[in-house]
Amino acid sequence: MMKLIGYILLIALLQSVTGISILYAQSFTSASGIVKDSITGEPLPFVSVYFDGSTIGAMTDDDGVFTLQNNEGYTKLAAASLGYDTKFIDLKPGQKNDNLVFLLKPTAFEISEVVIKPKREKYTRKDNPAVELIKNVIAHKNDNRIEAKPEYQTEVYEKLSLSLDNFNPNLDKNKFLKKFKFIKNYLDTSEFNGKPILTVSVRENLSDFYYRKSPKTEKTIVRAKRMQGIDKSLDDGGGITSNLEEIFKSVNIFDNNIPILLNRFVSPLSSTLATTYYHYYIMDTLDIGGDKCVDLAFVPANSESYGFTGRLYITLDGNYAVKKVLLNTPANINLNWVDKLRIEQEFKRMPDSTWVIDQENTFVNFYVVKGTQQLYAHQLRNYDNYNFNVQNADSVFGLLGALHVLPEATAQPDTFWMHNRPIPLKEKEDALKDLLAQLRKVPAFNAIIKTAEILITGYIPTANDKKVTKFDFGPMNTTFSANHLEGFRMRVGGMTTANLSPYWFASGYLAYGTNDRKLKYNLKLTHSFNKKEYHEGENPVNNLSFIQEYDVYTPGQDFLFTSKDNIFVAWKVGEPVTKMQYIRKSVLQYEKEWLNGLTWKSWLMNQNNEAAGTLQYIKRDETGKLYLLKDFTTSEIGTQLRFAPGERSYNGRSGKESVFNLSKDAPVFKLSHQLGIKGVLGGDYNYNHTEISAEKRIWLSSFGHIDAQLKAGKVWDKVPFPLLVLPNTNQSVTIQPEAFHMMSALEFVTDQYVSFNATYYLKGWILNRIPGIKWLRLREVVSFNMIYGGLTDKNNPTLTPGLFLLPEGTQPLGNTPYMECSVGLENIFKILRIDYYRRLTYLNHPDIKKGGIRIALRFTF
Repeated sequence: MMKLIGYILLIALLQSVTGISILYAQSFTSASGIVKDSITGEPLPFVSVYFDGSTIGAMTDDDGVFTLQNNEGYTKLAAASLGYDTKFIDLKPGQKNDNLVFLLKPTAFEISEVVIKPKREKYTRKDNPAVELIKNVIAHKNDNRIEAKPEYQTEVYEKLSLSLDNFNPNLDKNKFLKKFKFIKNYLDTSEFNGKPILTVSVRENLSDFYYRKSPKTEKTIVRAKRMQGIDKSLDDGGGITSNLEEIFKSVNIFDNNIPILLNRFVSPLSSTLATTYYHYYIMDTLDIGGDKCVDLAFVPANSESYGFTGRLYITLDGNYAVKKVLLNTPANINLNWVDKLRIEQEFKRMPDSTWVIDQENTFVNFYVVKGTQQLYAHQLRNYDNYNFNVQNADSVFGLLGALHVLPEATAQPDTFWMHNRPIPLKEKEDALKDLLAQLRKVPAFNAIIKTAEILITGYIPTANDKKVTKFDFGPMNTTFSANHLEGFRMRVGGMTTANLSPYWFASGYLAYGTNDRKLKYNLKLTHSFNKKEYHEGENPVNNLSFIQEYDVYTPGQDFLFTSKDNIFVAWKVGEPVTKMQYIRKSVLQYEKEWLNGLTWKSWLMNQNNEAAGTLQYIKRDETGKLYLLKDFTTSEIGTQLRFAPGERSYNGRSGKESVFNLSKDAPVFKLSHQLGIKGVLGGDYNYNHTEISAEKRIWLSSFGHIDAQLKAGKVWDKVPFPLLVLPNTNQSVTIQPEAFHMMSALEFVTDQYVSFNATYYLKGWILNRIPGIKWLRLREVVSFNMIYGGLTDKNNPTLTPGLFLLPEGTQPLGNTPYMECSVGLENIFKILRIDYYRRLTYLNHPDIKKGGIRIALRFTF
């Protein structure tokens, strides 16, 4: 989501730097206003408002409000709805016609023995023919959906175009803007609202989709894919593309919940919630493509909830099949960055009477700030060549993983697309390459793209063209940081790209602290057994790496989803963290991913730990004598299995577990074991350490979701405290996942534990229903973190000699679990989350804080 916002910010930056102002041309006629019942004065939702004599129109929202615009000379506006006389208003051509009011006069008539009454009565479900109709549709939906077939295959063409919406610049304003005069030749008209647009990006996929009912299996084989546009150089190894695919998921109207824009909306055909969540109204009977259908309108009972307004067109042949669907987001919904969203689906009947989806269109207008330049997205999916007898079924369904991209997919020439694309590109979409060529002749445009690339990817390429750059500097957010031991810390690093070698990669950094005046470093050399397009982490990984590192670490403080040098985690709270270690390690590591979501990682590691700051290694022997040790060494063999069934591939440089990866729905299971060997390469200890974990995002329909993790581990042997389990703490002011925020670093130690972390994002489920407060668009967040364990006698230095004494302030985790919880608000100014954390146990420890504020930047729809 953050990278999508960065993309929208790029559009705003393009506008401001080039000086292009967005103005209405005099040839455009716009209209906005409200439609009301002339008798009751109540606003009328779902009224068709259109320019008379044209196909340009829209429905009023649930508040009766509409906005339209055209550049084709239409100057008469009409409002029409079943049960009302159509009314017309003459507009002033070439001007804004705001605050229009349509007062529609009711009429009464009969349709198919159902009487439509003009009087607006209180909605009731009892004896409501619309409710009875939707119940019948839901009862028959499993018979009417294509998934009722034992198996099928279909060809799917997908196109996602991104454009500047309502774009009509006055390029004759000054000499500088005349450099962009050619842009006028590339303007197009939006299919969504009839406004002028400038297309800046087009992504296309052509694939074959296969489905088997039992055992349920889905396979997608991508035969061709390509991307054109200004964002091509910004797509960090495919990370933006992966996230856009997650944002614009295909809609299945027959499911109970519809995933779109990283949220879950209740389907109007939900088997569990439909009739309680929505109000339904029979509007008309229509002939759609030769099928007589009932026009069934629906609206959420609560307009702030995650539901749709729209229409279902149901066949009147007794099968209650869905012929067409229109979905819109309500005007008052708590949805960020989205001005308008519409989804249109059309279905067709096959010769054997099976209903299948024919085409799907998703239209979205995005914005950063209301009134500024908007971004328009159009996702088209076309389904063709259905076959209910899958050829080579065993070989297709036997493929490992759900998604397979053919090697030649990204190399298909223009002639392939011309002959295989079922729907031609629009003229201006097809001219995108020419537009970019002209834009790149303007130095200011190149400077903007380069700035955006650095902001979005976090890296500075050493060449202007991403196709030739061999080394990238970064990540830039780790350049400056600070800690108690090093003071002000400076770091510079980077990585090679596949343009130097598609099989060999090098990355690393140099760091220096102004207090300790020591040079730290990290060097990683990787051989990929798979050819890479740009960076070593591209899916699927099959890498052998060697790592050499010397750096500063804090025991019990691991930043699992960001770098410890991230500038945003340098701001600490509570008592200063002074117990630290210098760690020098050499690692030989092999990692392999399979397409079914299984990852195996194994490593050999030799590591030296040196006490630093106020941390000391004090050892007590059998006679009770104390020794101060400078350091100790371990030699380790480790392995980890990670299984995430159904996980979508993510090729961003930050990795699939990064916060930048928006696909978080797949469950993730991990099992790891570390074996320490004494006497090998100076290893001082034998040890065995096993950990197992499971995590999942649990969706509660439109009532938000819970991110939960359960984890357990055990150290089986006698080892000093740095090799025991040190619960992960967070001393920064920022919220960090899978960390304890009110626990001090090195406060507890254990050699066996069970932990549980859960965060519930309520999505405004409560606050959206409170008058006054709901306009703030705030959303509730609650969390609970717990760890339960203990320290066995063999690892307790007060009971067993030969161990390191526990540092001052460190104690074994007792029989009482450590617990903390938080309550917070997110969506503050759409980007800020503030939580209050409260410690629930071990409240008598000295120098602790029982509660505190933590913050996070969270970009979400």
